[in-house]
Amino acid sequence: MKRYLSFAIVGCLVMAPTAWAEPIAESVAASSQDVQQLIALVQQLNGTVQGLQATVQRLDGRVGELERENVDLRAELSRKPEPPQPQLASAQAPAAAGLPTRATPSGMQAFNPEIGVLADIVGQFSESREDGEGNDKLSAREVELVFGHPVDPYSRLDVTATFSDFEEASLEEAYITHWGLPAELEGRIGRLRPKVGKAAPLHRDSLDTVDEPLVVTQYLGAEGLSRTGAELSGFIPSPWESVTYEWTAGVMEGGVGEGGTLFGETRRRPSFYAHLKKFVECSDVTNLEGGLTYLVGSKDADSQLEVNALGLDATLIHYVTPTNKLKWQTEAYLQDRDESYTLAEDGTRTDFTKHPWGAYSLVDYRLGPRWGVGSRFDYVQPIDLAPGVLARHADMAYSGYLTFYQSEFARWRMQFRHTDYARGWDDNTVFLQGTIAIGVHKHQIQ
Repeated sequence: MKRYLSFAIVGCLVMAPTAWAEPIAESVAASSQDVQQLIALVQQLNGTVQGLQATVQRLDGRVGELERENVDLRAELSRKPEPPQPQLASAQAPAAAGLPTRATPSGMQAFNPEIGVLADIVGQFSESREDGEGNDKLSAREVELVFGHPVDPYSRLDVTATFSDFEEASLEEAYITHWGLPAELEGRIGRLRPKVGKAAPLHRDSLDTVDEPLVVTQYLGAEGLSRTGAELSGFIPSPWESVTYEWTAGVMEGGVGEGGTLFGETRRRPSFYAHLKKFVECSDVTNLEGGLTYLVGSKDADSQLEVNALGLDATLIHYVTPTNKLKWQTEAYLQDRDESYTLAEDGTRTDFTKHPWGAYSLVDYRLGPRWGVGSRFDYVQPIDLAPGVLARHADMAYSGYLTFYQSEFARWRMQFRHTDYARGWDDNTVFLQGTIAIGVHKHQIQ
């Protein structure tokens, strides 16, 4: 019976319809195709791994070469005298102490200071018959040699020496900036440009015009303030992300720059200053900056602080397009002087204005990446004559200029200025300026 049953089952399988056999054959063929694709993928991965192994071997060889070169360089340096280096506890010491640091170059470059040269060539043609500096001549008004380099992770030294074809060589700046102070404060000490107002701290290559505003030249000096002193600055926390406050306070030697009348000529009695700046980001294309300045010093050789000055400045910048920028900058100074007149030994009396003030307003528009136009209005009251003696209440000037920005290291400018002086005469002046910078320059041409 079992034999018959086996024959029956085999017969059924043999006589089964061909429709059952076709799906089985297709399944077997598909499985073979998947196996072939898997084998090809494995072979591809094997080739990729072999390529990576070869790359790693080449990198290992290059690392060995660099290590040998480093050893040779250290051996070479060990044969030459080196300047003393400060000993730090570890490379992580500044970060562990929570102090800000500045990156310093490595290798041989660490011993070379950053060097830059800036030449300011100016042609000045005036109606005035006075033989003033630069009048009716083409001159190298100023050539700056700029040196700077980090001293260590906490400080930096910057030096600026100036030369001119009608002035003696002078040291304009030589100061150390230190960042490792408590409360994240920044300190500067040495000969520096104090952060007073908006235009006075700027170098001539950073100005929007060929000349400084009259209120700066008459009150603070021909090129603003450049005194030996010390200052601290820091930021005030703000509850608004778009608003930033920065404060600065310092002490400097007495006196002012060349031709300045704010303080006396003595350098023994120190002057003091403070500045508060507020920056507001109004939108993605508009920002506003406002500043408040206070200065106090002496007008003579005594120890009294008879002169107080208050400065206000505001700057609005609006980007009409990414390449068209509108700038409106205004700055004013008001003095409070504890004097009304002086008598010379020969009996000559000089009257003084107790509350002289001056201001300027400037509008600058960038027509494109390379061209810009602008104008400036100046109003300055002199301090050495009472208003009733003067022909006018103040010196007033009207300026217009055109600027071609060849690049960030070369700029050309033409400016016309008409001046009505308080003492009764007028003057028209044409300026032609070319400013060129090479090397590393910390205040590149704007």
